[in-house]
Amino acid sequence: MPNNTSVVAENAIVRIITPWGLGTGFQLGDYELIVTNRHVVQGCRQVVLASENFRKRIANVLYVDPLYDLAFIELPYELAIGSLELAFEDYEVKDSDPILCVGHPLGLKYTNTKGIVSRAQRRMNGLDYIQTDAAINPGNSGGPLITQDGLVIGVNTFILANGQNLGFALHFKYLRQSLEDFRKAGSVYSVRCNSCTNIVTEATLQNGYCPYCGVKMENDDFQGKLYIPGATASKIEGILQKLGYCLDIIREGRESWNIEDNNLNIRIDYRPETDYVGASCVLCQLPQEKIQRLYSYLLDQNAKMPRTSFTVEDGYVVLATARVKSSDFHEDTGYELLKDYIEGCHRYSAVLINRYYCIPADIGE
Repeated sequence: MPNNTSVVAENAIVRIITPWGLGTGFQLGDYELIVTNRHVVQGCRQVVLASENFRKRIANVLYVDPLYDLAFIELPYELAIGSLELAFEDYEVKDSDPILCVGHPLGLKYTNTKGIVSRAQRRMNGLDYIQTDAAINPGNSGGPLITQDGLVIGVNTFILANGQNLGFALHFKYLRQSLEDFRKAGSVYSVRCNSCTNIVTEATLQNGYCPYCGVKMENDDFQGKLYIPGATASKIEGILQKLGYCLDIIREGRESWNIEDNNLNIRIDYRPETDYVGASCVLCQLPQEKIQRLYSYLLDQNAKMPRTSFTVEDGYVVLATARVKSSDFHEDTGYELLKDYIEGCHRYSAVLINRYYCIPADIGE
């Protein structure tokens, strides 16, 4: 598969972040829209976008399709990213065709996986899917399935539970149809009726019912779903808001917050399974010279810091807080902990780079 196909795909891919999870989207150049799965953005009228090429920003959801599990997101104004081309109308997908599965699996940033078409047409639940042997994991949902020539032939949608290398992408013909229907509806916010398949806009919606067949439309698709954090998450968000951060931008799922600031990536997590709150940040990469001098400094600082500590992981210097039981994480002490920690991340990063010649961290990694 040509190397430029992967490069073009990487530039056109975005991470989609909602209060309930993460997914993948991609831009189609001819339509100036970002395409993803409906289940990625379900219940959201706005989502957060991020990529290798730009920092997080809020974008509007324009279209949701419960029948085909598709959604379109508005391309933020003056956002210059790459774009992909949809396969032409009579393009024929064949068994054993080489493909590229692209996305952000398991919360990781850009990943591409090569594979082949295992079955060009797999009929499931009344729709045609392309079955592939490329790994599709949570977070890949909404990403494109691409040919070796860079054409989008499907939208990665789901895997079978316990199925090894069994991924399924919605056939591109449904995406093409949805794009055309969206345009015909005036390119305004709209939802496909799951019953009669007509496109319903906010102007044509009749008291929550489809104006064509009378079926009740799902309220979340039009009104959005209210996000209510749990007790511990609510405390963390109150502190972060007090510290001046926009929750819509830094929230990544229900129990994670990611602050991207001055080339640092500060991650705060609450782990319900252990009931602990903690934070970590990659400050920099190890220098190539005088590493022992750096280690002496880190050990000396660790002896002085009861609530935070340095570690070295895979060649990177990491600063992390001590884990705090949620019952011991209070608004006043939690505020001081996170405030001091975030300030410490910036201060120590500068010291390590300027005094110990460490290599700056790259938050895109």
